Amino acid sequence: MQNIEKRVDPPLSAKEAALILKMNSRTLVSWARCGQVPAHPLGEGKRRLWRFFESELLEWVKNRENSFPRKPSGSSLKRAIDAHAKEFA
Repeated sequence: MQNIEKRVDPPLSAKEAALILKMNSRTLVSWARCGQVPAHPLGEGKRRLWRFFESELLEWVKNRENSFPRKPSGSSLKRAIDAHAKEFA
């Protein structure tokens, strides 16, 4: 027998998942169709239903936050601008 992992969180509809992510449900479904967000299609064709798991969505958000470089702080940005200004003054 295979070891099947049991899910603790129930599947969410697009509207429920969108509320968690604070975004429009149509945008979420569009992203699901493109494979940009973890989603599970039910049915075939254009009118398929999409289900989402909260744990997967939260992990996806966490990974996205860590993958984007942070903007420099105001003080380091000001220092860089000042140094550039001095160089060309």
